[in-house]
Amino acid sequence: MHNVLKKYLLLFSITLIGVCAYGQPGKSELALAITIDSAIYHRDGSIVDQWINYEVFTQRVFKSLHRRSTDWKEYSEVFKQQLRLGELLVEQIGTDGELSFVKVLEDTDGNVNLLYRDLKGDGWLDYNEMLLVKNHLNQWNIADIYFYSGGGYFSDIVATMLANENPDLVQNVSYRNSLLKVIDLFGYNQEGLYGSTISEYDSLSSFFKKQKNTQIALIQAHALQGNISEMESLKNAYLQQYPDDKSIRLVLMDIYGSLDNYEMAKVMLDELAQLIGGDEYLSLREAEILLAWNKSPKAKKVLKKIIKSESFVTDARLLLVDAYYSEQNYKGMLEEVVKVSDVVGVPIEEILSKDHYEQFYSSPDWQKWKKQNKKKSHDLK
Repeated sequence: MHNVLKKYLLLFSITLIGVCAYGQPGKSELALAITIDSAIYHRDGSIVDQWINYEVFTQRVFKSLHRRSTDWKEYSEVFKQQLRLGELLVEQIGTDGELSFVKVLEDTDGNVNLLYRDLKGDGWLDYNEMLLVKNHLNQWNIADIYFYSGGGYFSDIVATMLANENPDLVQNVSYRNSLLKVIDLFGYNQEGLYGSTISEYDSLSSFFKKQKNTQIALIQAHALQGNISEMESLKNAYLQQYPDDKSIRLVLMDIYGSLDNYEMAKVMLDELAQLIGGDEYLSLREAEILLAWNKSPKAKKVLKKIIKSESFVTDARLLLVDAYYSEQNYKGMLEEVVKVSDVVGVPIEEILSKDHYEQFYSSPDWQKWKKQNKKKSHDLK
């Protein structure tokens, strides 16, 4: 089961490109958040597993299967031994990924969540919310994980896989068929078979057509197939059903960006930032959008603010380099890339491709700096 789940979790994450009230986090929530952050940073999934409440998680799985609450008990220990959610998280993030704690969220229903930012080496962004519950010792445990990029809980993924492996668990044939078709939606999108995603969605029961993850898969399929008017119609219907959903904002931010609709990409980013109470990393994304939108002055203002706050300084300076390059301000560009080079310990020529920044390397500013530094290096010998 573990290998099958790992494959599907990765597929679920990679395929998919209520108003919150933010209470003051308590020490126990923060302590757990930092523990999880550190364990994942050190690639130690076993520590994460120690803080997962598998009893509550299993109950949530069986709720997705529409099974009675008493049916879950025999599976709780099996999940704990075989599922190993902590290890799956570490594997999902990979060696080129980074999961970082952002803040504690509390929604209007009183649910407490730990918000994590998930970054991959290729710039892919996701957010995960770890739903907390208290155990019999009044300690916070992780009960489930919600993935923004897919619009679904991990318990839903496990329920689908369990129904596939054990047909007897879901006695309602129509419900089981729709449950299993959800897997296909993600697979079709990943393979570029967007028409198949659309037709498969149409064959789902009305219950599954209303779920967040299936609607997001459909929206993305129409967008990637070029059916923009249909995508907009589906988006509006989704937001009527889930007006304060965060997933749709993250997904649409990337979709609009790929369509060069930078105005709407920024709208989605701003709404997402408001819903999660802000995240400085989203400011970097805002600067990227503004640069692509040919709004260099606004982008520079955002980037200088990030640098002043001392968060993501190197990333901000590299974007500032691009802003200066678009303005042919090679002096400003040189000042920033020198700082980056000093921090990362890598020569400028390895940071900026000569093919991509040809005008910079032809500029008097670069030629003068190179000549001066060549002389300094010679004098030191």
